[in-house]
Formats: sequence, structure tokens, C-alpha cells
Amino acid sequence: MNRINNNTGGIIYLDAPGGTGKTFLINLILAEIGAEKHIALALASSGIAATLMEGGRTAHSALQLPLNIAEQQFLVCKISGTSGRGQLLKHAKIIFWDECTMAHKKSLEAMDRTLQELRKNSEIMGGALLILSGDFRQTLPVIPKSTPADEINACLKKSHLWPKVPILQLTKT
Repeated sequence: MNRINNNTGGIIYLDAPGGTGKTFLINLILAEIGAEKHIALALASSGIAATLMEGGRTAHSALQLPLNIAEQQFLVCKISGTSGRGQLLKHAKIIFWDECTMAHKKSLEAMDRTLQELRKNSEIMGGALLILSGDFRQTLPVIPKSTPADEINACLKKSHLWPKVPILQLTKT
């Protein structure tokens, strides 16, 4: 909440194994941001995870990511700055991306380039706060006709953005 109140952007990864209360925490923060009349977006890599978050959508749908993301180089999300979706991304205080471990690293990098362009800000994620959540012990990106090495290389941990991401852990007590 300090980052939100101080408009400190960047990326945080919430390492949250099953049963640690991740969805509850995300929905609690979404409600708090909404109560303060700010914009918070809830994205997920899977449709099921998206339905568990208040106002959740799949990242591919919300960001207009291409389906053949692994085959393209420096992509940008197909979102106009004047569109409603572009305006939401411009003014969002916080963006959650649940089950991010299933996403290709190029999805995160495309989101970064898009937010920088929309917000006219060269900081990571255009100065927005992105909270990634998931569990790398569960599911990695699926790449058709690939080797295990291809899947590991597509993982978010292989992105040039990852070294700048602090990791917070949810645990059961």
C-alpha cells in the first residue's frame, strides 16, 4: 500500500503456493484501491484464475497480446492510447497479474513497452505498479513443439526485467 500511496511503480513478484491466501489478498487490495476511487486492474494467465478476482480478465484479452507471442521479437500490445483500454492502462494505480508463471517472458516485456509508450514514461512499466503472483513450482509457459530448454528460456525469470523484481513470499503458518 505504501507503493500505491507514494505512486512508486515497478514490479513485485508475490510467490504464493496454493492455499496461502493469494486470491484473498489480491481481492482485499483491489477492494481497498476501489474504495479510494482509484483504478486497479486484475489480470490472470488463465480464465479460471481471472474469474476468482474482482473484475478479473485474462492477460491476453486485456492486453491484446498475440497468440503466437513466442515467434515474434520486440512486441507491443495492440492498444491505442485513445481507446478505453488504453485509458485504463494509463491511469491504473496498480495492475495484478495472477498465475504469471504460465506467461511467456515476451508478454511481460510487451506490457512494459506498451505501458511506457501509453504513459510517456521510460521507467519500468511506465511508472505503474505491477504485482505478479503465482508459483514457479506449478506451471511454466507452454510452447508447442518445444524442448524443456525452450520452456525454461520462455520463463519470466529469463526476462531482462526479472533482476529488478523484488520477491515477497506468502506462506502458511
